[in-house]
Amino acid sequence: MGMMTAEQNKYIISMSKDMIDALTAAGANITITMTAEELRAFAADIAHVTAERVASQTVDAIKDAMGDTMKYCTTEEAVSDFKIKLPTLKSWVAKKYITPLKKGGKNIFLREDLVRLTRKKIE
Repeated sequence: MGMMTAEQNKYIISMSKDMIDALTAAGANITITMTAEELRAFAADIAHVTAERVASQTVDAIKDAMGDTMKYCTTEEAVSDFKIKLPTLKSWVAKKYITPLKKGGKNIFLREDLVRLTRKKIE
C-alpha cells in the first residue's frame, strides 16, 4: 500500500478508541503514516481529551465524597450570581486567585471561592 493522503490520515486519526480496539482485537495489522505535525496534533488531542476526562472524574469523586458541602457554578452563573464582570473573573483566574475545574469541557468554580473573593472586593 502506498502513502496515504492527508485526508486518509485525518480519518484514521479521528477514529474512535472503540474502533481502534475492535480492529486490534480482530488481529488487524495497521500501519499509519503521518507527518510530524499530524502526530503533534494527534498527541495534543489525546492529552486534551484525557485531561478533561480525569478532571471530570476528579470533580465527580470530590462531589461524591463531600456531598452537598461543595457547590460549584459555571462561568455564566459566577458572573450572574456574584454580580461580577467576565473580565474580573478572567483576571482572578489569570492571577491565580481562583482556579477553575473543568467539567464537560467548561470551567466550573467553587462558590465558596467566589464568596471569599467578592467579599474582599467589597471590603
